[in-house]
This record gives sequence, structure tokens and C-alpha cells, in this order.
Amino acid sequence: MKNKEEKSTKYRGRFLERDYNSFKDDLLYLLEDYKKKSERLDKIIKQSDKTQLQLLKANDELDQYKKDLEKKVKEEIAKTEEKEKIIFEQSKFAAMGEMIDAVGHQWAQPLNLISLQIGMLGYEFEAGKVDQKYMDEFQAKMTQYIEHMNNTLSEFRTFFRPNKEQKQFNVKNMIEKVLFLLNDEIIKQNISIKLNIINDFDIVGIENEFKHIILNIISNAKDAFLSHTQEKKVITINVDQNENERTIEIIDNAGGIPESIIDKVFKANVTTKKDSNGTGIGLYMSAQIAKKNNGTITAQNVKNGAKFTFIQKVL
Repeated sequence: MKNKEEKSTKYRGRFLERDYNSFKDDLLYLLEDYKKKSERLDKIIKQSDKTQLQLLKANDELDQYKKDLEKKVKEEIAKTEEKEKIIFEQSKFAAMGEMIDAVGHQWAQPLNLISLQIGMLGYEFEAGKVDQKYMDEFQAKMTQYIEHMNNTLSEFRTFFRPNKEQKQFNVKNMIEKVLFLLNDEIIKQNISIKLNIINDFDIVGIENEFKHIILNIISNAKDAFLSHTQEKKVITINVDQNENERTIEIIDNAGGIPESIIDKVFKANVTTKKDSNGTGIGLYMSAQIAKKNNGTITAQNVKNGAKFTFIQKVL
């Protein structure tokens, strides 16, 4: 009985020792694994802290870059606006020169007629032909000539009067005012203007700015005729509208636009004129004015000439 108990105790001791050793090995393994994972975790935490610092630094740099970029954008916008202002002023001066020349031609004829009538008045008086009827007719003629000159001057002053208030105006009347100022110059070059009002319409905008569009395109056609020797010089203006859009077409037979620049005619400093008199800002400003008034201008070559089309969508 005693031997059996001793053997049993001996076996239990061996099992306990074996379990202890196994437990000890497992514990040591767990401790070692914990140590490795702890070290790895410390490394990850350190890397994370470093990454966060880098992210914070990157965010600070990005914020600064954003501020610098916003400042640069504002500066560039201001520069662009200033450039646009200068270009527009140049366009106005170029158009003013064109109009002064036109006014000079408009005034030349009535001034010559007034001078001629005054000279004849002296001869008629000496011949005894000056009576009340003669003086009434003379006065009527002088009034007519002076009224024509006053109308020309009034249109010229109105054309360049600063006005930023948008108002409703009639397109047909606007075009006729431009043609009135250019009338003598057009007659001098023997150019025929055909104004076709298919469907008239009104536009809400700045009338004087729209006059610049018509003036620039007609002036370009007028100058183009100087380089081409066709028998009939014709500029056709079509005014039309439908339920979707309003259009003004200006078509000439002055030879067309060189293919090398036709895609760039509305860019600044690009001129259709072959000599050095072109500034390259007239069509550029025309496109800007059209855009400002929810419209566009296109240019294309047609048979024997060019066609410019102003299009405004009906809202």
C-alpha cells in the first residue's frame, strides 16, 4: 500500500514538474513575444508621432502656400483688370481718332457749301437779286447745313460720353447712328451699305459700347477695301431674332481674313490690317463687350469676303 502511494506521488511530481516546465516555457515565450510587440509598438508610436509632426508641418506649409496663392491670384486679377482697362482706353482713343476723321469729312462738305453760298451772296447782292425770298431760301440752306454739323457733333460727343448705366435701346437705331457718323467716309470710298432689318429687336446694355462693335467691324472692312480693287464694294448688315437668339451679321466682299490669323482675330494685338496702322485691339474689345453682355462674336470667311456675327441668347 505504501509502495503504491510513493509511486503515485512520484508520478504526480513528474507531471507537475512537466506542467511547470511547460508553463514556464509558455510564459517565457509570451514575455518574449510581449517584449517584441512592445518594442514594435513603441517604434510605431514614435513613427506615428514623427508622421504627425510631418503632417502638421505639411499642413502649415499648405496653409501658407494657400495664402500666398490667394494673394498671387488677387494680384494677377488686379493686373489683368488694369491691363483690360488700359486696352479699353487704347481702343477708345483708336476709335476716337477714327471718329474725328469721320467728323472732319462730315463737316467738310457743309463748310464748303456754306463758304460757297456766302461767296455767291455778295455777287447776287451786286446783281440786285437779293430779295426777301432769296434771303429766306439762303437762311433755310444755312440752317440745314448747320443742323447737319450739330447733329454730327452731338453724335460724336454721345459716342464717347462715359456711361456705365445699362438701358434698353433699339439695335436698328444704334446701327443707324454709327452709319451716320461714317456716312461721308463710306461715300468717299464708294462703299454701298445694305441694312436689312429682318426682325428688329431691343437690347438691354450700354449703347455706346455696342456702337464700338459695329464701328470696329465696319472700319476693318472699310480698310480692307483699300487693299482690294473690286468694282462693287458692299457691306451688308442683317438684323434678326428668333425665340432662341438675337443676331447681327456684318458681311463684306473685301477679300476675307488671312487664314493664318482667322482663329486669333479676337485676341489682343492681332490685327487684320496689312500695314502698320492696325492696333489689334478693336476686335479684341468687341469680343469683350459682347461677352460682357451675354453674347459672342464669331468670324468666318465667306465668298469674296468676311462675315462677323454677334449672337446673344434669349434668356
